[in-house]
Amino acid sequence: MAASKASFPVKPKPYRPSIRSLQEDWARRLALQRMLERSRKGKPPRPKTITDNSEPWMENPDSVADYWNIASRVNETVARWRTKTTPTDSSDS
Repeated sequence: MAASKASFPVKPKPYRPSIRSLQEDWARRLALQRMLERSRKGKPPRPKTITDNSEPWMENPDSVADYWNIASRVNETVARWRTKTTPTDSSDS
């Protein structure tokens, strides 16, 4: 009689997960980690709101002359605050 190889148990192949299942597992772990980090930090602070401290140019303008007056005052203010151009600045444009 010939010795049969069936007398020894067959070794199963080692478990190797598919690439797709590894990617999904990694994505789940990463999502859980990020969720826990966010929950530990608490809520983000609210952005600061800028309060309006300006005064109107004119209360209830109702004619073209009023709007013209406001526009001229705005232009004067813009001209007063405009930065002076130097010769090097004007050559760039």
